[in-house]
Amino acid sequence: MPMTADSADRWWWLDEIELDPGTPPVRMGTRGLGDQPWLLIDDQREAELALKAELHAERPAEVFAAREGSEEPGAEVASMARAAGVTIEPVGTHPLQAAGLAVQEDLCLLRRSTDGWVLEAASVSFPSRWRLADKIGLTLGDVHAPVAGYSPKLEHRVTALIDRLEDRIVRRRNWFVHPDRALHQPDRPAHGDPVIGADRVWADLWLRSERQTLRRLRRSDWALFTIRVQQAPLGELFARREHDLLDFLHQADPADAAHHGLGPAQTDQVLAADPYVGSR
Repeated sequence: MPMTADSADRWWWLDEIELDPGTPPVRMGTRGLGDQPWLLIDDQREAELALKAELHAERPAEVFAAREGSEEPGAEVASMARAAGVTIEPVGTHPLQAAGLAVQEDLCLLRRSTDGWVLEAASVSFPSRWRLADKIGLTLGDVHAPVAGYSPKLEHRVTALIDRLEDRIVRRRNWFVHPDRALHQPDRPAHGDPVIGADRVWADLWLRSERQTLRRLRRSDWALFTIRVQQAPLGELFARREHDLLDFLHQADPADAAHHGLGPAQTDQVLAADPYVGSR
């Protein structure tokens, strides 16, 4: 199936995590899709789609929102997903909602306005500490306004990138370390993340990465932003890329490391941990 990720190596995506200690934590970092599939399938599909269905049934306003005029672009997204091999059931009243319930990715529709690209509709079951209701109807700059490092210059570059996309699909990744493996994380801890002790960091700290793609829609000329959350125990990253991770922990600017969820106290605990031997 063309949209299936490489199942021979469950943690292949850990090789895409940017661990250069000199790299700014907030940047475009986009590249062409290349030979990677647009949508991914892995062994978490059944569980993730079941969780999506549960969230849409129990708290629909938290995980789906659409403004007037987004139905046709939503139908275009559903058609593209079907062309990629996805079976979509006619669920709900909006085609984007049906498409979002059929893929592991979250889906966000953007419309060009005189002020920039605006978030007009989205199916977001697995937010990384943000709420859809707070973002719908905003330009990308306002959507990212609370993010430290998302400067007006970066906003201009992102807008120009989408304007130039045409038939290209681009992808990027971000990553964070959380002591919470829940996929649905709309809220930040009121008092910040607890510090996990050295004896538990490899199992109880989770690397959370968003594999994001961006493409233009041919018929509507809107844009589609997909977000696929992938998670692994921090120990798996250590097992695969020990030297890269240690270089990052030793050399990254403390503010940059904290942006990724590795503040000074947590970094000390990771560096004090015994070497991880779980899956090697």
